[in-house]
Amino acid sequence: MLAFERRVVRSLIGTSDPSRRAAIEDYVDSSLRSMPDHLRAGFTAETVALGAWDRVAGALGRRDDPAALGRRLDRWEASPIGPVNQYVRLLRSLVLFAEHEMAGQS
Repeated sequence: MLAFERRVVRSLIGTSDPSRRAAIEDYVDSSLRSMPDHLRAGFTAETVALGAWDRVAGALGRRDDPAALGRRLDRWEASPIGPVNQYVRLLRSLVLFAEHEMAGQS
């Protein structure tokens, strides 16, 4: 996973248990790595673009604020621009799937 993808995934995980958080991150990472190259290339391009926007926001003093990232993700998910809202939805879906699959393993 790229650094910005990891930040987004960490912000979307709902549990505070470090071992479950790590397992969820690993699941999302392996899911992204298993994407066909042409899909992963597009997703990587989105990550770079949205990560750059996040860096701009960080330069304005809000980068380390998890609540600011959460609000930004909510705005992106509601965006009328398909690739932007689908970026957040894909990562949120992978996190939710991993959380629910691992819930029975406790």
